[in-house]
Amino acid sequence: MHKFSWKNNQTPVKLPGVIFISNDVDLNGRQMESNKVFDKDEILKRFDGEKEFLTELIEIFINDIQEQLSGIKEAVDNRNSKDLERSAHKLKGAVANFEEKTAFEAALQLEIMGKESKLDEAEEAYDTLMKEVECLVNSLKEFVE
Repeated sequence: MHKFSWKNNQTPVKLPGVIFISNDVDLNGRQMESNKVFDKDEILKRFDGEKEFLTELIEIFINDIQEQLSGIKEAVDNRNSKDLERSAHKLKGAVANFEEKTAFEAALQLEIMGKESKLDEAEEAYDTLMKEVECLVNSLKEFVE
């Protein structure tokens, strides 16, 4: 089971195998320091201080993440290499906007597994991706508050 944290009283679309927990708690129930996922000043600089545009991009990412993760999970469960490569590549690109390295690397690992049709460790890699995306989403939501 995965745990996913949401803020702003939004009702998330539930993913199979995901437990929704209180704000700022990681997968092991420990308090997270979500502001350490990415450098807020750096990301604003990257977007030329356009916080409104960045906020819109973050909202699009957060609204789309459930669908993207579902696509990756389905590809892993069905052992579909092509769909895994395509879905992980799409998520990797979305994560790259925020210069968050660990979620990017986790998506890249799944993309490579799909490309090489080596899916033996795909479930474990998906679990890592979920954890990293959880931290990123929490940080992004904190950023737009």
